[in-house]
Amino acid sequence: MEQFGFFDAVEEHLPDEFTIIYEIARVLEDQTHAISRALAPVLELEQASSDSTSPELITIPIISEAKEYEADLIRSVTEVRSIYSAQHLLPEMVFLRRLAERSLWMPRPRAPKNFRYQTESNRFSPDDRKQKVYILFDTSSSMQQHYRIHLAKAIVYLFLTQNQRELGTVFFRTFDLTVGERYVARDIPSYDRLISDVMHLSAQGNGTVLQKALVTAIEDISHESQLSSAHILVVTDGVAHIDLDLVRPMMGSTITVNTVKIGDAKMFVDAKMIEDQLMTSSSEDAVRIRELIAQRRDLERQIASASGQHRTLALKSQLQLVQRHIDTLMQRTSAWAAETYGTEIRELSSIYVNVDDIRPDEMFSLPEDQVRELEELADSLLQALRDERQVEDIKRAAILYDHLMLLMRYNKIDASRFQQSAKELEEMLDSILNKPAGTSEDLSINELERMQLRNMLDIASFKQKLSLATLLRILFLKAKRWWLARRQFRAFRALTGRSARQRSSR
Repeated sequence: MEQFGFFDAVEEHLPDEFTIIYEIARVLEDQTHAISRALAPVLELEQASSDSTSPELITIPIISEAKEYEADLIRSVTEVRSIYSAQHLLPEMVFLRRLAERSLWMPRPRAPKNFRYQTESNRFSPDDRKQKVYILFDTSSSMQQHYRIHLAKAIVYLFLTQNQRELGTVFFRTFDLTVGERYVARDIPSYDRLISDVMHLSAQGNGTVLQKALVTAIEDISHESQLSSAHILVVTDGVAHIDLDLVRPMMGSTITVNTVKIGDAKMFVDAKMIEDQLMTSSSEDAVRIRELIAQRRDLERQIASASGQHRTLALKSQLQLVQRHIDTLMQRTSAWAAETYGTEIRELSSIYVNVDDIRPDEMFSLPEDQVRELEELADSLLQALRDERQVEDIKRAAILYDHLMLLMRYNKIDASRFQQSAKELEEMLDSILNKPAGTSEDLSINELERMQLRNMLDIASFKQKLSLATLLRILFLKAKRWWLARRQFRAFRALTGRSARQRSSR
């Protein structure tokens, strides 16, 4: 947590049960756990070769930014315009014979290849020759159920940290009812910031526009030259219809999609949904049904204006035949929709993993060695705070206290062992947070840092409530900071003539 800047400036309250993410990540790192085994195919970015640990054996080719070409025979006479120009000097009969035999040569474009790039460091070190990754993260309101968003964050966290050596540029978007803003990591600061932002995500949207998110990602990839042969990772708990006839051609052969679906949500398909699908889909059956419906309307208009009985009977007979065709296609479409509608992402994905919702009482039972580690950590922090109250130690104690309270809620077996440590941490934090700044004991912590500490803690479970004077001081500090920021924005606008862009909190 310290690595990704959580202790620097906690401006807002941390998400509910924040530290549960790291407990889930701990479980996922255990390769013997069922969930870890299920997720293994998507957590591994690419299979390392046997000699990947020997940098001297790896030749790193230089790949230009321009499109690559290779010599190839023409496949049709329409490609004669693209042949190598020297072949036009051939005698006419030789040229025509080679044209008929399709034995003329032309430069054919091919997608650049990405190679594993070996570095001496395990830290994120982006390079255009490394694997490009695009992450789509579901933030619909259903992700709040059964700790799905916590599991999703742990999956993304482990995926990024375990594969950072092989990662090139990392792109990230959320999606729910709409597609979120695009975040890009091209260096270590932006990479760390991306992980911090992912950890602070909350699920609030209604809806899952998965197809729109995929199309947006593919369009981003097509406009980014460094995203050739990109890998899209989708983390979602929902089911959403995807028009495969639209999305699959857009992906081409250079984009792969891997998907993690959390939970067992299914889509109920009704007649209205099928009708909407038929009106918008580009599938062969949908197109044919729309043509037949248009033909049926035309026949109904002709019957209404027909003058002779013989003509009317012929038109009605034709109308019945068209209706039978429509009914047959509708029945086939309904059967297909009932079975596959909303699960197209499975067919679109190279790797598709469906994991069950986690059970907290099973997930958060700790082995004995980790229980002892938490006890020893609490004792060491308490001793450090008794000797000298450094701000970093106080913030660590606040996070540890919040985590112990969380574990006690689910881990009933070890709750009694955590209780004493949590109580001592609570008394220490209570003493620190409710003493005025500037006292002889707490010269190292100011009022702003006290506010950040309170944002780290679940105040509802904290025994000592804030005094009115403390609340007034916090409000005063926030108002002062708002006023100073407003003055800075006005000065910036006066100097540059444009508005400064403020970072939106999520």
